[in-house]
This record gives sequence, C-alpha cells and structure tokens, in this order.
Amino acid sequence: MQLKFKLSAENLNLSRFEVETIFNKSGSKRGKFLTINKKLSKKDALLLIEKSALIKKAYFEDGSTWTTKYSPYRGRHPKERPAFHPTGLKPKMARIMVNLSNAKTEVMDPFCGTGAILIEAAINGLKIRGSDYDSRMIKRSKINLAHYKLKPKSLIKLNALTISSKFKKNSLEAIICDPPYGQSSTTSNRNIRQLFKEFIEEAYMVLKKKGRLVIIIPSTISINRLIYPKFQKLGQFDWYVHGGLTRRFVVLEK
Repeated sequence: MQLKFKLSAENLNLSRFEVETIFNKSGSKRGKFLTINKKLSKKDALLLIEKSALIKKAYFEDGSTWTTKYSPYRGRHPKERPAFHPTGLKPKMARIMVNLSNAKTEVMDPFCGTGAILIEAAINGLKIRGSDYDSRMIKRSKINLAHYKLKPKSLIKLNALTISSKFKKNSLEAIICDPPYGQSSTTSNRNIRQLFKEFIEEAYMVLKKKGRLVIIIPSTISINRLIYPKFQKLGQFDWYVHGGLTRRFVVLEK
C-alpha cells in the first residue's frame, strides 16, 4: 500500500522521523508531504496513523483520506490534569517522545513529574514505569494516572542518577524523559552538563540492545560531549515553544 501524509510544519524533519519510526519504514519527502510504501491493511495503517502526533492528513490509494476532527488530547492538557504543576509537559510533546522511542511493549520515565509521558504512553497501549526523586511528584503522577484510569507497572521514588541500582543491566526497552535540569537558576551550566552526562551513562547500562533514550535537553547545551560513546545519535530536533524557550529532542540508541 502506498500512503501519503501531510506532515506538521512545526518541524518537518522531526515529523518525518516520527512517522517513519511509527511505520518502521523510510519514505520519500517532498515539501510537507511524505510517501511511504508498506505492505499492510488500511485498518492497520489507521491504527498507526492515530498514534502519531505529527500527521495532519493521510491519503489512501482508494482515494479516501484521514484527518483529525477534534483535539486528540482533549482533557489531558496540564491545567486539565487534577494534579497540576507549571512544569508539566504538554500531551502533544509527550506523545511525540513516546513515538520517537519506537517502544513496542513498555517505557520508563525516570523524571516522571506529574506523569505526562506516562499518560500518553499508556494511552498508546504501552506498559509504563515511572520514578522521580521528589515524592511530591510521585503523588501527583499517581493522582493523574488514576484520574485517566491508567495503572503503572511501577511508580517509585528514585534518584535517576542511580537508576542502575534498581534496574538490571540490559532490562529496559525504552527510556523517555524531560529532566528538570536547568529549571533552577542556581544550577550552573557546568553542573547541568555533568548531571546529563551521568544520567546518560546510567541509561545506557539499563537499556536493552537497540533500546532508545529519548530525552529533552536545554537548547543552550551541546549534546555531543554528553553522549556516552557507545550510544548512536539517531536524531536531534529543536521545537520552538515561546520566547526564549526551545525544547531539544534527542534520540539515542544503544
């Protein structure tokens, strides 16, 4: 089947990477449109399309089309979650990260905060594990997950820099996170870089082979010197939010 997609123009390279990851197939891009040839039924194609956060419209060989008729995140925006925190990730960004992870069964978020990534992963049909150093955030995640009738496999208090003390080596399929590093004005850039470096090394230890780490880093910090040498960088994508805030998605594979 030949599928043609109109991509979100917010970041076309990111949109292409997300769709090709979901369909596990490279395509050909022209402007805002991506064409993929893959053997699958229309029903199966629709299931994959509905997982995407960055497909605006899909065109099928039979002449039919698909488009979102309403916000797929209705009721899940930060202020709509019962346990609110101003640093909470928007559901669209969380969904993008889940898709970039290429996870098929389970994901782990070691900086789970109020649970945005866990919520979108569970809604996408994945089992979820979460942890946070702040017990107040764990409580907020539990409240939010319960509100959406989602049950985590585990949700614990844990320092993300010691994740290998809790999880076995080569045991996690995917790690997805938006670390709070840099949100405090008292943290120097040097310290932030060291924190990221230590965490990325820990993540490598517990990921399975071909497992992915999808992480947001401050756009002011270069990721290349922070990457554990054995990781392969699959992509780096900047997403402008507002003013001086740009989120940088980085996708690493073991």
